[in-house]
Amino acid sequence: MGSKSPPKPAFEKVLIVGAGPSGLLLALLLSQQNIPSVVLEAYPYLDTRLRATQYGVPATRVFRRAGILDDIRAASIATFPTICWRRVSDGQKLTSIDMSCIKDHPDRMTILQLAEIIEIMYRHCIEKGKGLIEVKFDHQVVEVGQDDGKAWADVETGDGKEKTRFKADYVVGCDGATSAVRRSLFGREWPGQTFDYQFIVQNVFYEGFEKHGWDGGNYMVDPDHWGLVAKRGKGGLWRVTYGDVGGLTDEEYLERRAWHFEKIFPGHPKPGEYRIEQTNMYKIHNRCVEKMRVGRILLAADAAHVCNPMGGYGCMTAALDVGGLADCLIGLYRGETGEEILDRYADVRRDIFLRYIDKRSVKNLERVAKSDPMTVVETDKFFGILKELEGDDEARKKFLLKASSIEHDFTKDYKIKASDTLN
Repeated sequence: MGSKSPPKPAFEKVLIVGAGPSGLLLALLLSQQNIPSVVLEAYPYLDTRLRATQYGVPATRVFRRAGILDDIRAASIATFPTICWRRVSDGQKLTSIDMSCIKDHPDRMTILQLAEIIEIMYRHCIEKGKGLIEVKFDHQVVEVGQDDGKAWADVETGDGKEKTRFKADYVVGCDGATSAVRRSLFGREWPGQTFDYQFIVQNVFYEGFEKHGWDGGNYMVDPDHWGLVAKRGKGGLWRVTYGDVGGLTDEEYLERRAWHFEKIFPGHPKPGEYRIEQTNMYKIHNRCVEKMRVGRILLAADAAHVCNPMGGYGCMTAALDVGGLADCLIGLYRGETGEEILDRYADVRRDIFLRYIDKRSVKNLERVAKSDPMTVVETDKFFGILKELEGDDEARKKFLLKASSIEHDFTKDYKIKASDTLN
């Protein structure tokens, strides 16, 4: 007797909305298991705005699985030795965590501007996803829908805004905080809060950082000048992010920038002593949809939930969403689980956001923006934990590499019953 033919896949194709980091990452992970996808991107190009730059250990593991980690490491700075918290008024280092104990560990923190990571992901999609990944730029999704057999996205293309309908077995919204997929499902309102701050983000070259002994990441604790100053690239590139009051014009924010820089930077430089290369401004939010799955339409990453960037939870959470969803779709495709695994994805990832990420990211923001810089070391429990880790390399290593409560292995849920609920 001849060998049995492999079982027919449970579905044929996935339609991914958004060629940002989450959309391209999902396409790569699916392609590794020969699952075809079409990625629809509204912009005619890759989005290179200033966004995330550091990605914690869980995200690093997903990047390795997608086959892009080596390229990210090659493009990044060699080491990221410390993360510290500084008082702005006198530049005093309040506390820090020495990361040298994991400087050679394959799971160590990943440091690279998101724009460069997106370019790496796109190159891998083109080179390694041939015949499986199709990325279509200038394809703006205006509405999504579904019936019993298929899901679809209605798309406008070109200057004439010609309308086209793309169909697939599933549609996944990976199109960011202003997600067209989410708006099509739930409208423009979604639960959560918008903070009364303006986030000012820029790439800066300033020799004074290294001259004054700054390295790694520096969280600035101050009610007026809070933010993060971090080494982010080769050749002396630093990312400077700070929060300002809400309600001003872009011109007014730029007029106030020299004042912020003089207070925050070591050496208190004047304009002309540093070089600003790129600037973005945006509001910050903590929000989450009520459902991450509606039939054949799913949401992931910022399309499903957003959080303020203090602590690096945004892109790290996105990577974990995508890694988890990929596992669920792969298990379903192979016939190792039923469609209930998609409900499991939607429930677990939403619960993790609300239970952990939302609260922790708000606490990270309040630590730098609302704490008393003179007493925060004594009053903040997190600083107490860091203090206990000082001088103990093994304890710090375990702390930095431990499996996180925001991770979840969906392959262990393949046989879960549809009636089972969250633990």
